Amino acid sequence: MGREKFLYVVDSLDRFGATVQLDLLTAEIAREHEVHVVVLCGSNRLAANDARTVHCLEADLGPTSAISGNGLSWRRLAQAGWKLRRRVQEIGPTIVHAWGERAEQIALLGLWNVKVRKFVTRTDVILTDRIVTELARKKLGEDVEKYIVTHEEVKKSMVAQRYDASKFEVVAGTTLSNPQSDRETARKQLLEIGGIPANSKIAATVAPLNPRSRLKDLIWATDLLTCIRDDVHLFIFGRGSQRWRLKKFASQTEAGHHIHFVDCEMDAVDLIPGVDFYWQSHLREPLSPALMYAMHCGVPAISVYGPGTADVIGHQETGFAANFGARDEFARWTKYLLEQTESGNQLARQGKESLVGKFTVEQTAAGWLQLYQAGQ
Repeated sequence: MGREKFLYVVDSLDRFGATVQLDLLTAEIAREHEVHVVVLCGSNRLAANDARTVHCLEADLGPTSAISGNGLSWRRLAQAGWKLRRRVQEIGPTIVHAWGERAEQIALLGLWNVKVRKFVTRTDVILTDRIVTELARKKLGEDVEKYIVTHEEVKKSMVAQRYDASKFEVVAGTTLSNPQSDRETARKQLLEIGGIPANSKIAATVAPLNPRSRLKDLIWATDLLTCIRDDVHLFIFGRGSQRWRLKKFASQTEAGHHIHFVDCEMDAVDLIPGVDFYWQSHLREPLSPALMYAMHCGVPAISVYGPGTADVIGHQETGFAANFGARDEFARWTKYLLEQTESGNQLARQGKESLVGKFTVEQTAAGWLQLYQAGQ
């Protein structure tokens, strides 16, 4: 494969999974190819002084919690698509790769009839679309070369929504494999953000604040723990439409002052190394980069068990597995970690060791480059 000019499109760089993976993979691909990243809205969070060129379009996509078919109008889609089309014409890439749902829709709409190779990556299990959205997506997706998804469950959900099954390839995602800050510094920041005592025990999770993330399960688990001890706190990294309802729900429990919201998911990159345990309450993002990052940081993990978490969580071997929706199990296993510290430390070590050599950026980038080359 000769030197190519790639252009990656992402709606924002404020989500842990999308941002971290896009950052790692484009940096790797930029070693041998020219790489441009177009951020449709929000600021640039990618590392400076490397081979990538980042373009921030400042498109109007409305509230950060809006998604197509649920708040993002076709007018806004079209306006953002036109902005992207003009930038693509200026850059002249050979390959355009859209990352995420909104980026997919805007890129395919804006680049309709533009002669360029098109790829799409999705990392989340998707919901049912409205029929008009489904028909429009099917038409716009006719010239997509490949849909590259991070897990078989993502493919299943998209094929169920009548995406062309013949166009799918599964390439496992990746995440950061080294802590981006030391534990002492991260913990000090968490204590300051929450205004909590130095002896606090801290759980964390990274997720959009919407019903699919099942964050009420974790608030309920914190409430159960608060009934027996007053030093457990939960930090939720993310934003979304359910924030007000989650805060109200938390305020109606004994754990109200033990729940702390941090708006930006990306703040978790620096702060996760300072937590005592990581909680994963949903299956919407298989091979969750935040869950795997916490395990790489030596943080014991408690996760719902199912497609996409079974790949990394072996119950009482690499973490604790909880049944989907079983709020009490998060509290039960956290209580065990609090009381059996040596066993918890051993579990964290085993979790970290289990990921060595797996889901690496080199493996994922090689999978992408192979697919790019195969279509030439």
